[in-house]
Amino acid sequence: MNVAIITARAGSKSIINKNILEVKGKPLIYYPIKASLDALKIDKVFVSTDGEGIAAAAEKYGATVIPRPDELGGDTINHGDVIRHAVEWVDERYDNLENVVLLLGNTVYIDGSIIDKCLQKLDDEKELDSCMTVWEAQDDHPLRAMEITENGLLRPYGGVERNVSTERQSYQKAYYYDQGVWAFRKYTVQSHDGPNPWWWMGKKSAPIIRTWVTGRDIHTYFDVGISEWWLEGLDKIKEVLKKSSESGL
Repeated sequence: MNVAIITARAGSKSIINKNILEVKGKPLIYYPIKASLDALKIDKVFVSTDGEGIAAAAEKYGATVIPRPDELGGDTINHGDVIRHAVEWVDERYDNLENVVLLLGNTVYIDGSIIDKCLQKLDDEKELDSCMTVWEAQDDHPLRAMEITENGLLRPYGGVERNVSTERQSYQKAYYYDQGVWAFRKYTVQSHDGPNPWWWMGKKSAPIIRTWVTGRDIHTYFDVGISEWWLEGLDKIKEVLKKSSESGL
């Protein structure tokens, strides 16, 4: 059994009620639920939340709600502890749980096909513990990272001077989780040996590389605008494909 679990807490400070903010006429939580329901390899969809409004929206769009206990509420809780609780909650109530797809409640940059691709990766490579969608850093490579000192000046991050070329192609490639899909075996949440800070992912985690624009979640109203733009682009692509199909092209 493969399940999707979407984590969506209440009490967001960046945007109030962020997970049910309307984006293109639908609450934000709708998009990861819809992607999960569209995935051929997902058997059931859950939303872990401590918010009544989020829970109501989740049930409306076809997800089962996992009530989050009070001790796992707030913005200082380790996300991994929330994930482990949700996986154990599902495992106690449903037989034959094998793989979990974990999605964030505040992103639109996923669909059923990328979820299926991640689960297929686990099916094909049994030695893997997990896989996650990532993007390749370029101008924002960690070797270019800086911090601001107490005097308000810039220096290399960590205060360590290093000889770094301006030619980004010379850097060893670096990758970041793109706020898309975490897919893992159910047992990995019982250990803390995944690639930090994603400790619940197990020792053997493979990359599913995507382009930047298919990643990132919503934290500001600027992000909302970018997400709406991306969804409008998808609608246009679907319209073109439909017309091409109808005309026999």
